[in-house]
Amino acid sequence: MSAKEAVLVPTTRRRLEGRPLGLAALGVVILLFSLGSTLVKLAHTPSVAIAFWRMLLCSVIWSAILRVSERRWLNWADIRAALLPGLAFGLNIVLFFTGVTKTTIASAEFTGALTPLFVVPLAAVLFHEKVRLASFSFGLVSLAGLAVVLFNAPSNGEFSWRGVAWIGCALVMWTTYLLTSRTLRQGRSVATVMASITPVATLVTLVVGLVFVREDLVEITWRSVVFITLLAVLTGTIAHGLMVFAQRLVPIGVISMLQVSQPGLSVLWSVWFLSSSVRPIQLVGMAMVVLGLVLVTIQTQRDRD
Repeated sequence: MSAKEAVLVPTTRRRLEGRPLGLAALGVVILLFSLGSTLVKLAHTPSVAIAFWRMLLCSVIWSAILRVSERRWLNWADIRAALLPGLAFGLNIVLFFTGVTKTTIASAEFTGALTPLFVVPLAAVLFHEKVRLASFSFGLVSLAGLAVVLFNAPSNGEFSWRGVAWIGCALVMWTTYLLTSRTLRQGRSVATVMASITPVATLVTLVVGLVFVREDLVEITWRSVVFITLLAVLTGTIAHGLMVFAQRLVPIGVISMLQVSQPGLSVLWSVWFLSSSVRPIQLVGMAMVVLGLVLVTIQTQRDRD
């Protein structure tokens, strides 16, 4: 056995032994992220106000985590590296929160779930990853399923194509964030990354609220304070932290496949907490979206192997 193999064996063994813990962490991540859209609707507050105060609270929390864990504050190099990812992240939050408040959670979540169909081929082009784009023919199944979900929405006035358009723009910004944050994560801890991105995103939401949307950012109630705090702690802090932890123990292919369950859970929460309605034909469309994404994930992982 070579010296390199001797090092890899214990590392691989530790990863396998920690996989159940990583899967448990990932399960919590999916559960918390799936609650996000429902929490936004339950806040009964203008979307940009929710986005701003949520990001501001996340900035404070991650800065405190960085100070306690690494005994330092942010420097200009960290902020400068996070400018583009932070801009995309902030716009994504604003656009997604706005879309969620203007359409059904089912249409919002399953539209946003199509992110891999954009991220993977773009990553192949930008970062020269070996992925056969033909494998994305399975994505047509997801697109057809999304059409079934959107065109068969209940006629109760909650569904809106305008809301779907907002979610589509949010998808573009999330794709941009994922692609631009790749280099930011290299050589930096999760606390450094999140503490760098969140202040930039907070500033973006502030500018959007004051200049472009002109919403009253102080138009919040004690009810909205509760749900904004839940969003910041559950999705903005715990879920992001556990995701990084899970990535160290669980293969990215497994993570991608498990995450396709998130939109379905989001719809479940909306039915439970918001009394949303879902037509049987939409369930068929949702299954098609999930199936298409699973097939794309499996095929792209085989291509990379």
